[in-house]
Formats: sequence, C-alpha cells, structure tokens
Amino acid sequence: MKILQLISISYLAYVSYAAATPQIDEHINVEVEKLPEGLTWEQWHMEHEHQLKKFTPDLFFSLHDTKNRGFLDRDDILSLYGLNRNEVVGKGDGMGQHDESELVDKEIAEKAVKLIMDIMEVDEDGKIMKQEYLDFVKRGGSFPDLGVGVGHHAGFESEYEIHHWNKYHQESDPDVKVVHREDVEHELLHHEHEIEHEEDVQRDVSRATVITDDELESRIAPKKIPMKYRNGL
Repeated sequence: MKILQLISISYLAYVSYAAATPQIDEHINVEVEKLPEGLTWEQWHMEHEHQLKKFTPDLFFSLHDTKNRGFLDRDDILSLYGLNRNEVVGKGDGMGQHDESELVDKEIAEKAVKLIMDIMEVDEDGKIMKQEYLDFVKRGGSFPDLGVGVGHHAGFESEYEIHHWNKYHQESDPDVKVVHREDVEHELLHHEHEIEHEEDVQRDVSRATVITDDELESRIAPKKIPMKYRNGL
C-alpha cells in the first residue's frame, strides 16, 4: 500500500511540476500521445513498442536491461521512456507531421529518472536491480505513465521500420509495390526533416563566413604592411 501511495504522490507531483513549468522554448517537444484507457503504461509500451500483449515482469526487465548487466540505470530509464534522444521527429514512431517542436526537455528527463528511482525505493547506487523490480511488481507496482508518451526506443527512421516496414514490406513487399498511407506520410516527414537540417547547416555556414569589422581588424598585422601603405599605422 505504501508503494502505491508513493506512486500516486510522486506522479501527482510530477504532473504538477509539468503543468506549472512554462513552455519557454518553442522548440521543446510537446508530447501528444495519451495512455489508452484500460491499460497500464507498461502494457501500452510493450504492445506498441514490442508487439507483445502478454509478457512477464521478468521479460519486461530483460528487454530494457540494455547492456544485460542485471540492473537498470539512468540510461536504461531514459531509453525506456524514449527520453534518451536529443529530438523527437513527428510523433516519434516514424509517422506524424513535421514541426519545429522536436527537442527533448532534458530537465523533464532528469526528473523522470529521479521519480522512478524514488518509487522503486532503490539504494543510492542509482541501480534498479532485477530482484528490486520483481519485488516492486509483487507489491502491485509498475512503471507509471509520466505523460511523455509510449516510450519510443529508437529514432524516427528505425521506428518506422519497427512499426510499419517490418510488418507490411520486409518479407512480402520489399520493393514497396504496395504503397500505404503510412509510407507516404513517413516519406514526407523524412524529407521535411532533411530539408530543415540542410537549412540549419546552410545558416551556420553563412554565419561562419560573415566577418565583422572588428574581426577583420584583429587579423591585420601592421608589421607586415609596407611603409608606403601604412598611413599612420
């Protein structure tokens, strides 16, 4: 009972923090995916990301122990919730519309890690041992919905392959003779994202080639200027 109360309190605190934090940076990703009614976050994640409707706590842990060390650490938690990336493109699963709200909020990511460590009541070593997680589950606990989506593990190209290509094209239609709406949507997303990054690179190059008067003056070596051209230097 204690752990369930702790989850409720911690989650409410997290939600309150998120609601009270102003959206200062317009480029920060705003998550729109919502937990389906009737599912726990773990069930939603496993069904959507791993195509598994039935699973054991042991399997859930093993799939997310990314380095097979017998424990989950900060990086594993960030990966589990899809917060280990610098940006979210579209909906994060290879679909969706392209916009500029793509950066992952690093402050929210760190708070998510702290929250999970708190509700698991782990030692100060920052590791969730497998047995600690299994005991947590026996007490009625599960990884909670933090309002950051379903937990896409990979970039949007890999997510497209996981959620669409592998299902409809890999074996039966590798040449994509049958084009689905999802294929068109992904291609548009891919090209719009590519164009945006090309524009960013071009802007950076343009800025790098602009030299101010002060910068130009600092590059002048008076000693190398012939006397007849110095004019009082």
